[in-house]
Amino acid sequence: MIAGQLRQQAVRTLTMLLGVLVATSGFLLLTGSVETSRLRVEDTANRNFRTAYDILVRPGDAISARERASASVRPNFMAGQFGGISTRQWKTVTGISGVEVSAPIAMLGYSQVTPRTDVDITGQVDRSADRQLLRVRTTWSGDRGLSRAEDPGYTYVYVTKHPLIAPRMKRLPGEDSYELLHEYWDGGKKLDIPWDVCGGPTRPLLEKQERGRPLALCPLEEQGESDDRTTARGRDRLVVFRLNPDGTFTGTGSKEVDRPKTASRARVQLDWPMSMLVAAVDPVQEARLAGLDGATVSGRYFRDGEQPVVRKKSLTAAEVVTPLLVAADPQTDEQLTARVDRLGGGAARLPGMKADRAAASLPALPARPAAEVRREAGTVYRESVVRGDDSFAVDLNTLIQTGPVSYGPGPAPLRPVPSTDGAAAWRDWNSGGGPAPSWFVHDTGFRPMTSMGRTSDAGVWNFPSRIGTFDPAKLTGAAGQAAAPLETYQPAHAAGADAASRRRLGDRSWLPDNNPAGYLATPPQVLTPLSSLTYLLAPDDPQAAAPISAVRVRVAGVTGMDDASRERIRRVAEQIAVRTGLTVDITAGASPAPRDVRVAAGEFGRPELSISEYWTVKGVAVALVHAVDRKSVLLFALVLVVCALFLVNAVSASVRTRRRELAVLSCVGWPGRRLAALVLGEVGLIALAAGVLGAAAAFPLGALCGLDVSAARALTAVPLVVGLALAAGAGPAVRAGRAHPSQALHPPVHAGRRARRRRSVAGMAASNVVRVPSRSLLGVLALAFGVAAVTMLAAVMWAFHGSAQGTLLGDAVSVSVRGVDVAAGILTAALGAFALADVVYLNVRERDAELAALCATGWSDGELTRLIATEGALLGLAGSVLGAGAGLAATGVFVGTVTGEVAAAAAAVAGCGLLLAVAVSLVPARLVRDAPLAALLSQE
Repeated sequence: MIAGQLRQQAVRTLTMLLGVLVATSGFLLLTGSVETSRLRVEDTANRNFRTAYDILVRPGDAISARERASASVRPNFMAGQFGGISTRQWKTVTGISGVEVSAPIAMLGYSQVTPRTDVDITGQVDRSADRQLLRVRTTWSGDRGLSRAEDPGYTYVYVTKHPLIAPRMKRLPGEDSYELLHEYWDGGKKLDIPWDVCGGPTRPLLEKQERGRPLALCPLEEQGESDDRTTARGRDRLVVFRLNPDGTFTGTGSKEVDRPKTASRARVQLDWPMSMLVAAVDPVQEARLAGLDGATVSGRYFRDGEQPVVRKKSLTAAEVVTPLLVAADPQTDEQLTARVDRLGGGAARLPGMKADRAAASLPALPARPAAEVRREAGTVYRESVVRGDDSFAVDLNTLIQTGPVSYGPGPAPLRPVPSTDGAAAWRDWNSGGGPAPSWFVHDTGFRPMTSMGRTSDAGVWNFPSRIGTFDPAKLTGAAGQAAAPLETYQPAHAAGADAASRRRLGDRSWLPDNNPAGYLATPPQVLTPLSSLTYLLAPDDPQAAAPISAVRVRVAGVTGMDDASRERIRRVAEQIAVRTGLTVDITAGASPAPRDVRVAAGEFGRPELSISEYWTVKGVAVALVHAVDRKSVLLFALVLVVCALFLVNAVSASVRTRRRELAVLSCVGWPGRRLAALVLGEVGLIALAAGVLGAAAAFPLGALCGLDVSAARALTAVPLVVGLALAAGAGPAVRAGRAHPSQALHPPVHAGRRARRRRSVAGMAASNVVRVPSRSLLGVLALAFGVAAVTMLAAVMWAFHGSAQGTLLGDAVSVSVRGVDVAAGILTAALGAFALADVVYLNVRERDAELAALCATGWSDGELTRLIATEGALLGLAGSVLGAGAGLAATGVFVGTVTGEVAAAAAAVAGCGLLLAVAVSLVPARLVRDAPLAALLSQE
């Protein structure tokens, strides 16, 4: 009898079969999408779980309040961390069981190197002039050309045809160096020239005048402010060349007077002050952690146990030759523009003129531009490093240390607070004389700077010995999304965060310049062994007792994000914290995340910039997997709820359409339990067939969508769908067995209520919607669950992305699962819409005679379509608003917050739900138009 009933009600049977089939296939595909999403997330997180090191050990006071609140660390943070960990504590970390690599790094401070670049002035020399003056002006550019600093110091070039006399030199015994003496000799005769002829200790060149009288060409730095190279008057220089009778030039190309050379061209050497961060590492541990030995591109790497070489000069003084590895690239953005001018007059008065008078009179001479030369910092630096001449020297005796950047209060974007005058530290550093620092030290700074006295007070002078160069790009370590800025050698850079800043930067990264107080900090570029700390840190230096800034730890046996590996890392981190009392961060699973920062305008033309730089968010990989687990549970629940609701509606519709048949069976003696069994048997048979077909269809559909649908899940879905269908049909089956035959044969249209006249299509539609409240409520709930499912899915996608805080790892995971999530949401909404369409269809079928009567009285097809579409719109409006509201409420509970963006998305989903309800109601409207009018009226 069940089979006969199914054949007799072919349309209803097909409708239920199709509905359960869609529900089964949707369930399998959605659960497959959840599993695929989880696997993809776990695979991506697992591949990017391990950064360059698993644990970072820092001093106890290293964590700032902002880092503690946001669990994120700004890039190159170690550039402002000097000391705090003792050698004993490092050895304790090394001895903990499970530690595979324990690599310490001791930041020491910034030193200045001064490579030189040549400016060829041969073409600007007037070979007919007896004496002449030229001037070289330099302009320093940085910040992608936004900052232009006109160096107030001028290089004056004096070219003469008269003979020059240099002070006598004495070679030091056993060394490849010389000492200038206060002795001048001419033609085998010693000249009587006082040592302070220029008013200072510097020995000048002498120029023989027409009658043989020698006059001094005093260096311009021999003046009252000469010791302060951070002022304009302390940066002037005088370079002297002799134009020989054969057309060659004799000179040094710089202000120095020792060892002049003769060449066919006159080249002026310009100093390019560059600041480089000096750090000490353990050679063995650094090679194991970062592959520093393999990144050495010229020269050699540190030898195992290499020590500085100490050369005793006296009982109280010693020279220490310190081995250094130097970076092959400065990683800065800086350019130099040199302009050569010809000066009119004044050359004849320069011999014998004191330095202060010359410095005051030379700028007033008339000038005529003659040439312009441009240079790049990277090119000049690499040429100097590769060439390996004496112009590249690192001063290790006095270093400058910087503090961390401070940020103002308030929400994003972050606003770094400008620091005090950074040039003061350079004045202390340069107080004993030496090369002029970069003029960018006068730019707006964001890091406090301090000049640190070093080993000179202890009678120890450090002399650098560059044994090789290393390329940071060749270091081994983390790659991809887990390449966290916590890594020691990452170059500092930032991108524009808005269109205006990107346009100002020329769509390029913002890089640091040679001002250590600038917002961006360069990574360590000069490395020395830890054994050098004995000579680089004075005994009274606060850093001497605890010289190490951080220890980077790699844990043995870590293979990925599995529980065993995470437990190994946790156990080692706990042991380090307990046994040393230091700050311990687990960096495994960390990933960079963009943070917007608004940097104040600079002193040399750079406007305010809005930049985006990558801060390291700790524990991202684990948070992502946890977010995916929550998302999986939610999607499973949504699928089950929507499927159950659809089945309840389908079974209820089947019972309603057959109420007269069931009433007849009841009249001929069928008991209620048998009627209920008949209904449940039909539902179970349909569910079984649909479940088998849905499981079979899920395999090709899953392959087409790239989803993982396993045989075990498909087989499990069949009894689950049958059980769910029987549970959904239980209520309608019980009602069918309990209904009175007379009520089933002649159900009241308006039970106990007075009919009201409706004068509009909308009024009639509203009356039809509330005619059978339970049926309308079922349709509303069907669509509401669909809209709620899509709303919550959109919210979960937002929360899923938000749990990663926009990290590179989180973005990669979002891209990999977003298509699957969208497909899941569309399918869930389709199930709800299908349920609503069935409700609207049932409403139309029960009123087909009424609708035929309206047609007989003159209603057009368009008016009937508008009536039915209005009913669908009313149901759709109620379901969409209810679903969007429920979705927002559930989002607030599940995610913890509801943003304006999520509310706008919910409103958009509700609008789409309303349009979908109107669209599906057009199908029943079309069926009404095609129905035979006479047959429907005869039934009535």
